[in-house]
Amino acid sequence: MVKGTKQEILRRIGASLRAWRLRENLTQQVLAERSGVSLNAIRHLESGEGATLGSFVQACRILGRDRWIEDLEPRNELTPLAIAEALKRQSPAKPRLRASKRRPS
Repeated sequence: MVKGTKQEILRRIGASLRAWRLRENLTQQVLAERSGVSLNAIRHLESGEGATLGSFVQACRILGRDRWIEDLEPRNELTPLAIAEALKRQSPAKPRLRASKRRPS
């Protein structure tokens, strides 16, 4: 669970974005141009003031942080019960075939 207030979380995310931008040796202006968002959006993201989710996604892509976005996607966690149910749906139960019993003549 993520700890902290909404503002604290936004500041931490902003600080991470700034750190990654600096690792890539990019100015805010260059990041804004490459990501197709405004300079103000980058400034707001980095300061923790927030911006649109679209701006965040574009900045993450340019900074090579696609993994952050991937981590937000739900995972298909397979459980034994889910696998059994999926197998049932794939192949309907077939009646069991048996040889007929021969009666002595």
